[in-house]
Amino acid sequence: MEFLYKLIKIIFLFFIFICYYYFNFLLFIFNKKDNNIKMFKICLCVIGKNENYYIKEFTNYYKKIGYNHIFLYDNNDLNDERFEDIINSEIKRGFVSIINIRGYRGEGINPQLTAYQDCYEKNNKKFNWLSFFDIDEYLELNSSVNKIDKFFKQEKFIHCQIIKLNWLYYTSNNSLYFENKPLQQRMTIPLYNLKINRHIKSTVRGSLPLNYWSKAENPHTSINNFTTCSSSGKIINSSSPYNTPIEHEYAYLKHYQMKSFEEYCLKIKRGRPISQYKIYRKKMIYNLFNNNLNNSNKLNIIKRIFNITSNYSFF
Repeated sequence: MEFLYKLIKIIFLFFIFICYYYFNFLLFIFNKKDNNIKMFKICLCVIGKNENYYIKEFTNYYKKIGYNHIFLYDNNDLNDERFEDIINSEIKRGFVSIINIRGYRGEGINPQLTAYQDCYEKNNKKFNWLSFFDIDEYLELNSSVNKIDKFFKQEKFIHCQIIKLNWLYYTSNNSLYFENKPLQQRMTIPLYNLKINRHIKSTVRGSLPLNYWSKAENPHTSINNFTTCSSSGKIINSSSPYNTPIEHEYAYLKHYQMKSFEEYCLKIKRGRPISQYKIYRKKMIYNLFNNNLNNSNKLNIIKRIFNITSNYSFF
């Protein structure tokens, strides 16, 4: 009888030990999961077409300043270049995900806004913030907050659901041809007084009931009435594609739209994600021929890229 009593006691204590161990194991798992949710994470949603010359510099830059992931929507033509040929190492490491929308364009179809909406819908529960930039836009942070998590964790953004950052346009330095050097080393002169710097791009807080891009007219604006802030934390108009007065003190987007004359012509030829290049011809005339430097060389570049013979048939 005494032996039976001791056996029952041992079994009971063993049962208590197992329950205690199992309880702590579950607690550890749930705490770990909860900590992962609370850990600051930010991603970048971007669409690209014929950007292989620039994509490595772009991904390296955003990794350096603290982004956790890039969702890169490949909008190249079906038989055109592939991002995997340049940044395959970052894809294998899990820093970049390629989403295939190759050949996706046409009348009434806006690949850029469609990609932005898809990226938010699929990833907004996984990240605290999601940025929506282009491959020619580089986020520049004030030196006191030179890491992305420090910037977005600032108290001034606690109430913000969308943060909009102004452009700072960079000139082509009057360069005619592409050089195989980092873009930020080639284009070094900012133009602070340009009206175009009013334009903004957005970083959006995760877990919002957001139909942000599906009915937007362009990637600079939205139709949602969420609390929207500038880089200073000031409340601004959520539906406007501009922010004035322009803010460059805390953070901004270096915008390298022009690059060299040759590269800009290639950009016009390939078209924008929103439309075909024909509607961009007048803009090209204004941007590139308002400067009389090297106009004969410029015309030769146009003839070669657009395969035309007359000096004026392009226009």
